[in-house]
Amino acid sequence: MKRDISPGIYIIRSIVVLSLITIAIYISVFIFFHFLTSTHTDHDHPSLELIIAALISASVIGLLYGSRSMWRLRKELKARSFAHSEALALAQHDALTGLPNRRRLVEAFDDLGRNLEPDSFRSVMMLDLDGFKPINDVYGHAFGDNLLSSFADRLAQTVGAEGIVARLGGDEFAIVSPVFREKSEAAGFARRILKRIGDRFDFEDRQISIGACIGIALYPQDGHAITELLRRADIALYRAKSSGRSAYRFFEVDMDASILHRTLLEQRLRLAISENLVNVHFQPIIDMASGKIAGFEALARWTDSDFGEVPPLEFIPIAEDCGIIFELTRHLLAQACSAAKDWPDEIYLSFNLSPVQLQDPALSNQIISILETCDFPSRRLVLEITETSLVKNPDTARRILTELTEAGVSVALDDFGAGHSSLSYLRDLPICKVKIDRSFTERMLTDKQCAAIIEAILVLSRGLEIDAIAEGVEESATHEALSAGGCHYSQGFLYAAAVSAEDVAGLLGMQAQGHPLFSESPGTD
Repeated sequence: MKRDISPGIYIIRSIVVLSLITIAIYISVFIFFHFLTSTHTDHDHPSLELIIAALISASVIGLLYGSRSMWRLRKELKARSFAHSEALALAQHDALTGLPNRRRLVEAFDDLGRNLEPDSFRSVMMLDLDGFKPINDVYGHAFGDNLLSSFADRLAQTVGAEGIVARLGGDEFAIVSPVFREKSEAAGFARRILKRIGDRFDFEDRQISIGACIGIALYPQDGHAITELLRRADIALYRAKSSGRSAYRFFEVDMDASILHRTLLEQRLRLAISENLVNVHFQPIIDMASGKIAGFEALARWTDSDFGEVPPLEFIPIAEDCGIIFELTRHLLAQACSAAKDWPDEIYLSFNLSPVQLQDPALSNQIISILETCDFPSRRLVLEITETSLVKNPDTARRILTELTEAGVSVALDDFGAGHSSLSYLRDLPICKVKIDRSFTERMLTDKQCAAIIEAILVLSRGLEIDAIAEGVEESATHEALSAGGCHYSQGFLYAAAVSAEDVAGLLGMQAQGHPLFSESPGTD
């Protein structure tokens, strides 16, 4: 077994050997010249000749040994230097993507920030992927790793050689931009990155579309230390994520309090889901011809002991971003089905699906399993999806919806007209209902364009033989206009606000007794 000898020992050995060689050569030469100049030149001293020969031989051997030791030392030092360089490179780069890691980013920032002109700056950006956790959970970690690697390559190409891209962990990346002189340049740079990220990724038989949000801090305006700039960019990132998909935001001082609020809200939401504190309320959907309740839409409601009533528009995006929307949906759907199975057989349950869930191939099996566990008929369930949820991965969405309809579940297209409207969805997907977005309904009496859009949707629904449901009905005049236009179903505060499962029994009891459900005065949510 080869011993691991340190370079220090090699150096000491070499010095000793070379010293011995020097002494031996000196003695050999001295004796040799003394022998030549001696008056006894007739081989009277054979022993002295032997000594001289031995010393010369020893000198040659010592010289060869010293040369070999020096060669071994050089080879060892070269190998160790290479190993040190390799270890240093591994310690400063991400093993999966090959990008610099946080340590390397901190070291490189000093060079990137040096010698900036007074009227110039660099942007420090933080970004993470929208919906990466569901993709990782659905397709597996190997697929997720491939996606991250492809994403990293695309990001590095977009940023270019004048900036730097680093992976900080998971799906979190940091960017130090090239030098800019105007804030608008930084904004345009962020838009180019988001546009490039939005292009689809092709992986054999799968096409994946992802998005990202970007938070931006400016050097040196927002700070000089890279750690502080990253923190402030991260705060801006949270604000960007709350603004919508594929958004960017610059850091502002008042964001510190906002991010603290969101962080605390996320922690409380996780606790509320684990303790089943997020509940379902039900808003009636009215058959406009008969005035009777045709079904109820299940709506999530959460009241926190500190934050009070938290609107769904605030906590649902948080659940989607941090990957707990699947757990929340399973809990709410099971709760809704358990309550709805006691309703009259002709009353259906309408339930909203998150856009990220339509990327999960196992979704249909999960929903069917919940229906079987709760003993709720699949024909009485209507799942509401948005047009936005169909854009990211239409093939997977089509497969999921087909499986659900084959199992007896109906599908409604929610917020119709307000998103990425495409008539091909109604042609190619098993849609049985469209819900007219409240932004049109609320203004149809005062805005001719909104009224025209609603009229077109109603004509379309009749032609395709699918039901149209108007959302956000709050005035009797709106109800009458919709009824005259041929709309068969509607929901809104005019009829009733969302109520608890216990209060649903009261509404159904009133209907059984022949009492009207709604009055001229709208309710409150």
